[in-house]
Amino acid sequence: MGGFARGLLRVATRDFEQALKLEDVALDGPRRELWTARNKGWLSARDVEEVNRRIERLCELTSQPRAPGREQLMSLSFVLAPIRARAKRRAPSGSR
Repeated sequence: MGGFARGLLRVATRDFEQALKLEDVALDGPRRELWTARNKGWLSARDVEEVNRRIERLCELTSQPRAPGREQLMSLSFVLAPIRARAKRRAPSGSR
């Protein structure tokens, strides 16, 4: 699965970098077409279920065939992964 994720992220990086070169790509607003982000937070089991439902809905939307009114080809890549919390680093004494 790690190899698949690495490949997917390489393709996502390529798609993103190519889109950066487009002159008419929307970078903000309700029709934004180019977006990258990383969020990290504490979720409950119910929150994880909701995240999965929303990801499934995004996958449904971005898997639709071309049709009248649906003419912008888009790529959506994502990674959802549990991570271990790390202790916060303390500043060395005397560095304040």
